[in-house]
Amino acid sequence: MTDTTAVPTAIDAGELTLLVGDRPDTRAYLTNPVDLSDRDEARRTLAALRDHIATVLVGIEFDDPKEHDNRVVLAGADLAAVEFTTAAGNTIPTDEVLDRLADLDHITVTESE
Repeated sequence: MTDTTAVPTAIDAGELTLLVGDRPDTRAYLTNPVDLSDRDEARRTLAALRDHIATVLVGIEFDDPKEHDNRVVLAGADLAAVEFTTAAGNTIPTDEVLDRLADLDHITVTESE
């Protein structure tokens, strides 16, 4: 029998790459990556994208904390397993993340073991 215990994993926002598209159904591989390791650069990148296209958070990418040299991409329905959180512990709705980059502190990903 499979163990379906939820195991939350916290990832610092600075370790994330946001995958931004012009529609919610944009495929992850067709998105514009926005690296959050430099927030000022991320804001400039988003501003430039918004000058040309509508911007929607399609997914996120980060280093796999369990398997080095692997990247995890969560997009579409998989984003339901992600909670975007402020330093004060408040949740940021997924559709507000791009507008609230300054508030984003970390994410918590809940997965089944």
